[in-house]
Amino acid sequence: MMQESKNGKLFMIGIPSAVLDDETKRLLGHIMPGAIILFARNIVSPQQIKKLVDDINTFLGYKPLISIDQEGGIVSRLREGFSVSPGSMALTAVNDPDCIYDVSKILAREMKAIGINWNLAPVVDINCNPKNPGIGVRSYSDSIDKVIENSKQFVNAMHEEGVMTCLKHFPGKGRVSVDAHIDLPILDINEKELMEFELRPFRELACESIMPSHIYIPSIQRVKEPASLSYEVLTVLARQKLGYKGVLVSDDLSMGGVSNYYSPEQAMIMSLKAGMDVLTFCHDPLVQIRVYNYLCSMVQKDETVYERVSESFTRIEKFSEKANDFPNQEYCISDIGSKKSLELIQKITDRSVTSRISDESILPLKSDDVGKVFSVRLTRQVQVEDGPNEGIPMVARQIGQLFKKEICVIDPEIKLDGIKDLLKDINCSKVNIVFTENAHLKTGQRKLVEELCKISPKSLIIALRNPYDCFIKGVRNSLLTYGYELVSQSSLLKVLNGQIKPSGKISVKEYNSDEV
Repeated sequence: MMQESKNGKLFMIGIPSAVLDDETKRLLGHIMPGAIILFARNIVSPQQIKKLVDDINTFLGYKPLISIDQEGGIVSRLREGFSVSPGSMALTAVNDPDCIYDVSKILAREMKAIGINWNLAPVVDINCNPKNPGIGVRSYSDSIDKVIENSKQFVNAMHEEGVMTCLKHFPGKGRVSVDAHIDLPILDINEKELMEFELRPFRELACESIMPSHIYIPSIQRVKEPASLSYEVLTVLARQKLGYKGVLVSDDLSMGGVSNYYSPEQAMIMSLKAGMDVLTFCHDPLVQIRVYNYLCSMVQKDETVYERVSESFTRIEKFSEKANDFPNQEYCISDIGSKKSLELIQKITDRSVTSRISDESILPLKSDDVGKVFSVRLTRQVQVEDGPNEGIPMVARQIGQLFKKEICVIDPEIKLDGIKDLLKDINCSKVNIVFTENAHLKTGQRKLVEELCKISPKSLIIALRNPYDCFIKGVRNSLLTYGYELVSQSSLLKVLNGQIKPSGKISVKEYNSDEV
């Protein structure tokens, strides 16, 4: 194999279109990548993705790894026409690991049916910091044992159906308070604590790939740089201390946690020299071509780069062969989004809705008892997610229609000076409802909840995302969904109507709201 072809196999790239157009052909033909990552821009329908993957394989003359972020919940790339599951924390609330296995089986079969053989999941970060903006409900829990147990179910189900998995985000970023898409988070703990806490899932779960993240760990890094570019993290920690022999695949090297400090060429070559195998550039074709060309030039000049390319190429080829030869049953594309799959996921999701109710008379809602209905306007909280449509959540609209109530829409960043007017005509004897989205992190939303709970004892707070909203000072009655997938909103509506009782178990510890 020519050296340029070997160089290309180290890259995982995103492509610009949902079809194999001329621009995509030029990009693929130039780089000849080892892996392609699919995003929402590439996805129209199951049939379309299957054709796109087949066309790519035919055009390249080999089968690259086809990867995707299909965690479930807010990070679900496959949506229209597919079976969409709730996220990790919602599934943990069901309190039955077998359900995670069953749901993961469905996701894996649908991926395999369209030619996707590498799921960049599960998230094994332990979400022990309520202020974490990038993980939250993507994590199974703040309990390390639950994270390990539930991730194992996910990995086993995927592997049994012929889909490779990836543990992320090494060495763990559940504790940080900055989103690596935006800037460089700092994980300021000692190595002993890192080994005993953050690294346990990576040590205990058998998985052929791991995704190092863009965080800085002062206790083990001599220089302030992203872990994804650090020899101390990738080689000393992962390879030497943990003895990891699988593939290291970088999180997107164009994220703010890297790109704020390094050019694409610098980031790529530093990451490779530090020990990274798969070099990921997701979005800009011009950048993708630039970094590939730069690697080709550096291979000829730098013996270290040449040796690292050879080492990573061998590891990637072995990984790719296993992914493409994985023994598995063939699934028909017509089985995707089947009634049986959708019904099973809905049944499991029904068990995830969690209640913290002190006044049992609130549920089910009764027309004469419902007062004002407030709803946050849903937003895209972090760059990685492809959630439901932004705006008023479906369940809030349905409650408004059912009880003939006008929805009072609140901005996620509502200003404090507008709260008094919102509450001036509140009937304190009624059940006043607020649908929130991370109110514990938003000063205005949080203040609205606090003030409403002061004057209205029957206030019902419905946390549509992170469960920490139920710990806001004064909240006595709350329901938690751990995400606003339509399947979760449907389950919530059943609870509010009295069709089912909320049976979920909260999977994070209670925090003093003043500390959140």
